[in-house]
Amino acid sequence: MSEDEPIFTPEDFIRYETRRRGMDEESFRVPERLILLYQKETFEYTKKVLNGKIADWLHGESHPLCIGVVDGKDIGLFRVGVGAPAAAFMLEELTACGAKNIFEVGMAGGLQSSLKPGDIVVVTEAIRDEGTSDHYLPSEVRLESSAKLRKLLIQQLTLEGIEHQMGPVWTTDGAYRETRRKFLKFSNQGVLAVNMETSALFAVAKYRNVEIASAQVISDVLSKEGWFPAFKHETVSSSLRILPTLIVKALTRA
Repeated sequence: MSEDEPIFTPEDFIRYETRRRGMDEESFRVPERLILLYQKETFEYTKKVLNGKIADWLHGESHPLCIGVVDGKDIGLFRVGVGAPAAAFMLEELTACGAKNIFEVGMAGGLQSSLKPGDIVVVTEAIRDEGTSDHYLPSEVRLESSAKLRKLLIQQLTLEGIEHQMGPVWTTDGAYRETRRKFLKFSNQGVLAVNMETSALFAVAKYRNVEIASAQVISDVLSKEGWFPAFKHETVSSSLRILPTLIVKALTRA
């Protein structure tokens, strides 16, 4: 074994859980098509869209997995942990269990004056400012979304007449360290928004050779003048219902 190889893998953990629970490894298989999201309310709404059922998966009620069938295609829905390490950790297990075409739906802080709460951003690239992705790929490696999945989502948004913007997001570990210096740096580079997970997810997906794309709902806005929070605004809640619904449709064509 090379010194750079991990001592244990997601597959090792899954085998451990199957033995501990007296289950077959196939019991933990997940659909190839998968939606990751963070908000409980969004999970419950999308579960109804899928007419899905909760599966007995690795993390139980704290991070539930729901599986539904749409147009003859199995689609999974998973409520992932917040923050880069938690999200990457769980995506490792999901890919080990069969996920191959993955959409992230998250909330992000807008960095551009053209963005307002409830706006939808389709991510083209994630700018790394967190520690997790460096465990997977050298820092100079760009982390871009799947062109295939991104195209499917853009087609669906356009077909439904849903306005959206496309561009990079900045992923940080330090939610309370989004300084004016960093805000100016990234906003001047044309970065649209900031969140805490996407670059780590993109790194895992690239490392594991699976497809991933991301769409973010603007939940708050940063500017030189300060911070405008809008997490509970109806425009944000509405977009968090609309977006997964359209992704379900896009995934049926993946």
